Amino acid sequence: MRYLPVMLLILTLLFFTGCEAEPPDEENDVALPVMGLVDEPPAIDGSNAEYPADPVTELGMEIHMAHDGTYFYVHVRAEGEGWVAVGLNTRGGGMDGANMVLGYDDEGTPAFRDDAGRGRTHSEADTTAVDNFYFSREDGAAVMEFAYPLSFPEGEGYNIDEMVPGESYTMILALHGTSDDISRQHSERGSIDFTVEP
Repeated sequence: MRYLPVMLLILTLLFFTGCEAEPPDEENDVALPVMGLVDEPPAIDGSNAEYPADPVTELGMEIHMAHDGTYFYVHVRAEGEGWVAVGLNTRGGGMDGANMVLGYDDEGTPAFRDDAGRGRTHSEADTTAVDNFYFSREDGAAVMEFAYPLSFPEGEGYNIDEMVPGESYTMILALHGTSDDISRQHSERGSIDFTVEP
């Protein structure tokens, strides 16, 4: 009988402790991939060695991203023998209003087109800001790499004017597994969200 008050006290403490609001489950808070900050721009030569952040994998593509405060840099390796596209948009955004870069092989010459997403389609932008473009094929995969200013050209209808360090965005991805004809619809598409490292 003398242990009854102690047991009641313990049960009361356990009850009230269990009724406290549970802290957020940190295991479910998924960190977004990072567009890493670099002191020196990567060489746009098809190598991914100068990208500081871990790559992201989507659609069988391996994507590396970096920025230096003025330009951002993207390196993509995609399985397949056709064109490859990367688009940038507001977080959660799709093709509409995206700034898109399509890379392909033009009869043996690396080529790209800078497009603006319009609804569920896209067409060539009036102005391109793509700098230092690279495209090649090796071992059944396409490698595309390019530099682009964090501030986008005006008047193209893009949903974002610039990518701001510390903010998050969506990268849309598409490819055609067998064709370099960029007028052909993608055979695969997907997207990832990422944060620009401050």
